[in-house]
Amino acid sequence: MSVADDVKARIDIVDLIAEEIALQRSGRTFKARCPFHAEKTPSFVVDPDRQTWRCFGQCSEGGDAFSWLMKRESIDFREALRRLAQRAGVPLSAPDSRQRERDEERERLLRANEAALRFWADQLTDSTIGQETRTYLSERGISHEASERFSLGYAGSDPDALVHHLTARGHRSEVLEAAGLIVITEHGPRDRFRDRLIFPIRNSRGEVVGFGGRTLVDEPAKYINTPESELFKKRGLLYGLDLARRHIRERGSVIVVEGYTDVISAHQHGSPNTVASMGTALTDAQVQLLKPLTSDVRFALDADAAGQAATRRGIETVNHQDQMNADIRVIELPAERDPDDLIRAEPELWQQLVDQAPPYVDWIIDRARAEHDLETPRGRSSFARELVPVVQAIQDDVLRDTYVRRVAAYARLDAAQLLTRRPIGSFGGSARPRRAQPDESDQGRAPSRPRDKQQIFVLSVALTNEQAALTVDESALRLIDDEQDRQILAALVAQLGANGSDWKSALSADEQARYEELRRDADRLPPFTDAEAIEALQEALERIRRRRVREGLRLSGQQLGDLERELDRSQIALAAHALDQGAEDSPEASPELAAAAQIAVQARDEALSLYRPSKTSERPQTAAS
Repeated sequence: MSVADDVKARIDIVDLIAEEIALQRSGRTFKARCPFHAEKTPSFVVDPDRQTWRCFGQCSEGGDAFSWLMKRESIDFREALRRLAQRAGVPLSAPDSRQRERDEERERLLRANEAALRFWADQLTDSTIGQETRTYLSERGISHEASERFSLGYAGSDPDALVHHLTARGHRSEVLEAAGLIVITEHGPRDRFRDRLIFPIRNSRGEVVGFGGRTLVDEPAKYINTPESELFKKRGLLYGLDLARRHIRERGSVIVVEGYTDVISAHQHGSPNTVASMGTALTDAQVQLLKPLTSDVRFALDADAAGQAATRRGIETVNHQDQMNADIRVIELPAERDPDDLIRAEPELWQQLVDQAPPYVDWIIDRARAEHDLETPRGRSSFARELVPVVQAIQDDVLRDTYVRRVAAYARLDAAQLLTRRPIGSFGGSARPRRAQPDESDQGRAPSRPRDKQQIFVLSVALTNEQAALTVDESALRLIDDEQDRQILAALVAQLGANGSDWKSALSADEQARYEELRRDADRLPPFTDAEAIEALQEALERIRRRRVREGLRLSGQQLGDLERELDRSQIALAAHALDQGAEDSPEASPELAAAAQIAVQARDEALSLYRPSKTSERPQTAAS
């Protein structure tokens, strides 16, 4: 956190401004007559949640505590920082020139964003320019009050309207480019956002750090965002958190959705403790923002495959936060309904689903029960294999024991047997195990990255062919060993499934660097048609799967060998035959004998799978073929 951020965090803007002008409470905000121009009706609004002020009248200006003092006292940012730091009790050490330059550049970018926000907000309210967009918002059920609260705007079709507006007010082109507001073309500077509904994206302190734009015409990219920069880091932002913070504390829970309109509809219909991960699975940085506010996290992501995969990855991310002790729940949406649709159409049903959201382990168990035939030994075996890592990851001893017994009952196993099973992978397909403390001998040694050629080939094909990437499912993701590679592939698949094009912006800096490395590998691939790419990718996945099966058989063989030395081989064979025929475990069978039978049947099934036709044995048909 910079010195400016520290100062701002300690200053209450309501107290600061109330020392100069008389404020009157109006709902959740405060109003007054603007001190910068004569008016009879109060148009000056101070928002304590966002720690911002704005004149909705003649001035059409606004900002934070620094902007207020700079305009009120006609001073520069450095002097405003000095005065507010003294007020906040923050000591100001003499910054070096580099830090001072970074602070000043950040303030220039924030001021440019605020000016752009006001311009687009005015465009939306313009009687002619914004009419179609206001009609669209009305049809989507977004009220005028909600539109104002979230500071929605409209970027028209004029290619350089924002450029002219901001440069005429002293904002330099290089600052606007750095803020991601414009792009430099061979024809000169042009607006980045055109023909789009604008969603300002604020950080937790209410500063406008970027924008999202939804197309209102026929363009391939439905949504675009401000490019990643030091100011705008999508993985460290939660849309709506600046408005939801107080309500999260008051209600003791947070609802995590995916998109901008999901948040707006939720706030509008009684769930103001809602934030959005903006199209990505919840990240570590986003969880850190929620950690001081609540430990009750409720996911309400889309019910499709991509949404469920993002839910599982989000659950893992929250679970891996030390000392959070989170109560994670999943709001189960009806099929083919997203939060925005459901909230607007059936707000009572939405609230019921929020209130009755089951714990995440119940949600995972219910889905596993639906996916596996628990009336057959093979189905129960697969069910147990999937759930073992889920229940083993539960930190609370009482809860873990409860769920172990429940899963064991469904799998018709003794609880002790369940916990002796070897977990395969981890739930969600993208586990991030806790990092062990390194040995002293490891200090200074660069971590080695496994270079499995088949796995690299899968990533290369997926990164160069969207049709092939769309065939990657959760089971395929589990076959990618390297965590970073798996996250990159998961982000690509999730965004393609949601018709997203800006998926790389969701990657961390390290993942971006890894992506560039993978792209260099991908550039060496021969040209593929869509059908050839799909077939090649699936064949590579099948080879990886077969190798995994053989590795599993080797370990199972070792386990059986150990058990055969302790138990009678014929008794193991009889118990395995009974299990395979669907017979219940005999009451006199020992847990060790039942476990050995389970391993034998499982090993037999895995060995047979090596000789069954794979799903890639027939050439897939695509539109291209």
